[in-house]
Amino acid sequence: MRRKVVAGNWKMNTTVSEGEKLAERLVDADVSAVDVIVAPPFTHLDRVGSVLEKTDIALAAQTLSVDTFGAHTGEVAGEMLADLGCSYVIVGHSESRGRGENDEIVAQKIERAFETGLTPIICIGEDEEVYNSGERLDFLKGQVRSALGAVDSSKAFMFAYEPIWAIGTGKTASADDAQSVIGEIRGELPKEVADDIRILYGGSVKAENVEGFLSKDDVDGVLVGGASLKADSFKAIIDGASHV
Repeated sequence: MRRKVVAGNWKMNTTVSEGEKLAERLVDADVSAVDVIVAPPFTHLDRVGSVLEKTDIALAAQTLSVDTFGAHTGEVAGEMLADLGCSYVIVGHSESRGRGENDEIVAQKIERAFETGLTPIICIGEDEEVYNSGERLDFLKGQVRSALGAVDSSKAFMFAYEPIWAIGTGKTASADDAQSVIGEIRGELPKEVADDIRILYGGSVKAENVEGFLSKDDVDGVLVGGASLKADSFKAIIDGASHV
């Protein structure tokens, strides 16, 4: 049985000291029944990582460079992230894709994650225009196939389905809709790993709806945005996930 995941993406929020305090408030969360991951901004990784070091909460980065060390001003290499204690890295988030990160770049980042010992959380999703076009599944399957071309199936990885039209808008895909789409995504995975790969849902996840999503057979976890920025709400999501 696939173990449930609750991942919190802080995006570009909090100062370093605020992030450290938020992490301190998470250390008493009961994570015995789920895998919990937090992805602070790059600037926070060292201090947040120090807070979480002796806990079962894993550290993730929000992205990584396609390059290794060299003249790449402003970029952050996977080697740097691994050295800071990151176990995971988010790749292809909708906000990154919205700034020009295409499938080719996402594939390169997946390869770099594996090369540096990081587990990629590979994001896919459709915007409102694609959602309304009637071609959403073809679009999503294309993103999955492109990502799989860079995947090392002998190593761990995750997918996260995040309907862009449901991020930060207050709109939420229904649990049945998430199950339908994620079931289709699982059908694109290599047969030898399809039953083992965890696929998350992300999009206006809250304590009030997390159990509905995670009660579905193919939804293995949640990628949480705004609700991960408050310790009480994030711990309530962890608690809800633990009871599914």
